[in-house]
Amino acid sequence: MRTGFTGQLLNYLRFRVNCKRRGGYGIHSPYVYSLYTETLNADFKNNQVFEKIEQYRKDLRRCGLSIVRQRLGDNPENGFPGDKVKLARIARNVSVPPHLGRLLFRLCSRFSPETIVELGTSVGISTMYMAAANPNSKVYTIEGEESILGIARNRFRQMGFTNIEPIAGNFDVQLPELTKRISTIDFAFIDGDHNGRALLQNFNRMLPRVADTSVLVIDDIRWSPGMEAAWKQICSNPKVTISIDLFRCGILFFRTGIAKQHFLLRFGPY
Repeated sequence: MRTGFTGQLLNYLRFRVNCKRRGGYGIHSPYVYSLYTETLNADFKNNQVFEKIEQYRKDLRRCGLSIVRQRLGDNPENGFPGDKVKLARIARNVSVPPHLGRLLFRLCSRFSPETIVELGTSVGISTMYMAAANPNSKVYTIEGEESILGIARNRFRQMGFTNIEPIAGNFDVQLPELTKRISTIDFAFIDGDHNGRALLQNFNRMLPRVADTSVLVIDDIRWSPGMEAAWKQICSNPKVTISIDLFRCGILFFRTGIAKQHFLLRFGPY
């Protein structure tokens, strides 16, 4: 969401005018009402896994170590190729916030996906939230910055996550290779290459592996006008039957036999 302060404010005001009230009031779809009240807007109580993941975030924010960027980040403030960037800045600016991490955990707990694909590992916070929800799942996470992925990979080992397969490389190379190895993408979290063209490409690469029960979460749908346009185009795809706009992120469902519906729902700080 980097359209400037005025753009963000206008976006949020439009969202608040059109979104449903908290508590599920006005949601006429029984499926979405159940999802919202029991998962999206449920009480996000702490547990030991959450505490361990958030302790890792705190450790990174206090860390004085830096890495050398190997490619241009989504936000130039996070460094250009060859720049040294502190891990603390990456943990602060790039990693998903706690409320979104817990949302990923709750969604994966509800739907029990066997195969999870993540685009944009960063330091691995979102990856661990998804992997912790279902130890029997397999999480494939792709990251273009090998130095950052190395940090995440070490923490996965330290915390005992054996169901995560980190993959280093660009999405446009690694995602097509991954889709050759897996038959279905049960759950996906797209959080990298924050531009509309790349988002559409990655969505279309995943689409042949999407099933009736698949769930896709896209972060930063209001990052830029291009991302907003891509999100709207994705929601209009005939295979998408339910789309949920949570202001920062969006959730897509592909369930057949139901009427196409789009919802704006309040979640977290929004």
